[in-house]
Amino acid sequence: MSTPLIERLTAAVRDTGHPVTETDRTDLQAFLPLAHLYSQSSGIVFDDIRALALAVHALAFVRRVRTAEHLDTLDPQLAAEVAPGRMSAVRQLIDSYCTPREFAARDTEVLLLALHFEAAAQLQDHTDQQA
Repeated sequence: MSTPLIERLTAAVRDTGHPVTETDRTDLQAFLPLAHLYSQSSGIVFDDIRALALAVHALAFVRRVRTAEHLDTLDPQLAAEVAPGRMSAVRQLIDSYCTPREFAARDTEVLLLALHFEAAAQLQDHTDQQA
């Protein structure tokens, strides 16, 4: 999931004010395999569009970790959109990345990432039902 996806991400954001740096690549190469492992173990398949959306989110996330930036709190009701158990699983994923970097990610980070997995899972369920 990581190297070809990082190249797609690099191309997608090349002409923005914040292109992918070598430090970003290194951080993404550490984070994206964790996300991929979780998606595989959960049976979640990302289509190309959702994989790129996840990568864009991951890029912003790894940058926030590096700069010790925290996002504002989101409406807790958004968590109702996430399947039972997904929040705690995604918390473990995020903590496995953040703990060695001495960063304590807040629930907002967990929720935002969990929503990416939830959207991919729901799209997959919808697609499976139509088949």
